[in-house]
Amino acid sequence: MIRAIEEWREVNRNASIMIHRLLFLLGILVSMVATSTAFTSTPTQRLKGSCSPSQRTVTELHATKKAAAKSKSKSKAKTETEDVDDDVVNFRKAEFVAAVAEKTGMTKGDSEKALSAVLNIIASEVSNGKRISLPGFGTFKLSYRAARKGRNPKTGEEIDIKASYTPSFSASKTFKDMANPDR
Repeated sequence: MIRAIEEWREVNRNASIMIHRLLFLLGILVSMVATSTAFTSTPTQRLKGSCSPSQRTVTELHATKKAAAKSKSKSKAKTETEDVDDDVVNFRKAEFVAAVAEKTGMTKGDSEKALSAVLNIIASEVSNGKRISLPGFGTFKLSYRAARKGRNPKTGEEIDIKASYTPSFSASKTFKDMANPDR
């Protein structure tokens, strides 16, 4: 029994150390987001016309595939907001891991483990109903969506949509200000 208690204390001590390390890493991630050009650049710099050639090629390839699929089906014309959304350059997980590794001096493997741990903790805690507030970044929480009536867009038939929970993120004022520097 005493051995089990000692093991439990050691596990808690290690978990506490890991949580402090994860919070430190999260602070670094927040500072990276704050200094990232993806959030501080003007909207025109985020569009495909001003991307690097490699990024433009991927974006144009995506646009070509999308246009080909669109010509096969009869659909409505895009709105301006959809055009802008398609042109935003993605910052993928591998690039994120590389940036964390560069910023912290960690290896890419350790950076990926740390990032995965942070994301898993956020997902599990939020799905258990906890609210996670990260000052300067935002708040993750679980939101309740009441049961409601909806319509099948294809047939127009009315359907019942069950009540559900959905994770949501609310950006902090600091983060919103970074995304809108001209305001």
